Amino acid sequence: MVLFVGELLADLITEERFQNAENFVLKIGGSPGNIARYSAQLGVPSRMLSRVGSDPIGERILKRLAESGVDVSYIQKDNILGTTLVFVQKTPESPDFFVIRGADQYLKLADDEIERVLEGVKVVHFSCWMLSRCNLFDLTKRIVKVASEKGISVSFDPNCRDKLFECGKVDSEKVLDMLRYTTYSKPSLDDAVAIFKNELSVNSPVESAVKYYVERFHQSGVKYVVLTAGKLGAYASDGKELVHIPPSAKSVVDATGAGDGFWAGMYYGLTKGYDFFKACEFGSKVAGHIVGFVGADVPLSEFKIE
Repeated sequence: MVLFVGELLADLITEERFQNAENFVLKIGGSPGNIARYSAQLGVPSRMLSRVGSDPIGERILKRLAESGVDVSYIQKDNILGTTLVFVQKTPESPDFFVIRGADQYLKLADDEIERVLEGVKVVHFSCWMLSRCNLFDLTKRIVKVASEKGISVSFDPNCRDKLFECGKVDSEKVLDMLRYTTYSKPSLDDAVAIFKNELSVNSPVESAVKYYVERFHQSGVKYVVLTAGKLGAYASDGKELVHIPPSAKSVVDATGAGDGFWAGMYYGLTKGYDFFKACEFGSKVAGHIVGFVGADVPLSEFKIE
């Protein structure tokens, strides 16, 4: 069982500029929810811990997750605040987004509830959203400490963006604090730069940047690192060996959800007893399938596992 902790939300996407946009497409989102949905469709037992509003969007999210086989019994409903909304401007010139934080930021859990939600769990997965508010950070640290004491692996997706944090900047201190407990992490090069404050020259070759930042994650306490580098694919490291994982997409229609698909494929591989590098290769295959569709709400019924 993988426990996914973090944001559930709706993406409102436009291809027009925000200043005069009139047409938006609503897609259910939130990286942990996407990964949970993909994982469940691949046969990985998945549980979601989050908070949504008692509104039609929240109900839609719950229904979609449950239909995919995700355990939604620990998703809380907020009777005051609505489900979190992210407005996305998908224009090629200046892609941008802004967030209206709602129910997700008020997730609560007592100590005895932490014990219950961790029953049967082998991996706890959380995203950077859980570090973006003091109360969420405190809850995440409590969950992670209990999980570590129980021998449960911890996965941290450091999808860090300045806009998520109350101070307007990625709180590297909190990120580094959580990396100390992390078994698996899958940063992008952009994430690495945001966390380690562009310690390398902007003119550094990609290969040099990959090696440098992978080592920085290991030094921070992460046991297994997968660093994604866009069209170049990913680089997986167990601290002893660095292996290039080439992209597997035949064609790219939309990159949305690719990283979430990679995580799900990796979890499938790990639950099947694959070694870390083989699990990452499978993650790349799932990501390659997802980028052939528009948006992250991709059914995996047509994906051939073997």
